[in-house]
Amino acid sequence: MTHGISKHDLVAIPVAARIVFQRAYGRSPPKTHLADRLNGLAYCLASLGRLYAIERRKAAPRPLSREELACGYFRNGGRELHFLDERAPVLHIGVTEASIEGAVSALRRNQAALR
Repeated sequence: MTHGISKHDLVAIPVAARIVFQRAYGRSPPKTHLADRLNGLAYCLASLGRLYAIERRKAAPRPLSREELACGYFRNGGRELHFLDERAPVLHIGVTEASIEGAVSALRRNQAALR
């Protein structure tokens, strides 16, 4: 069940990860190791909110389960979720604006705690 979430309510993970970095740190992510940074921010988004698989043939996005997220690893700047077993990767992943804001708030709190 998607709780009324449509594809139009979602932001693609690579875009969302860039938004999180920009809002949390006040600058664009450095180009050095950019894909790795975005993969890391995808994990942050996954831990703080719900991610959705966006499947072209289905009207509604499918929430990714905690098991899928625990058994998968992000690649290509958070664009894809791959698995070590024989499962097909999830190639299109989205997140809500509320989850983006939650990740920004968490990163800002962590950054303030380090000062």
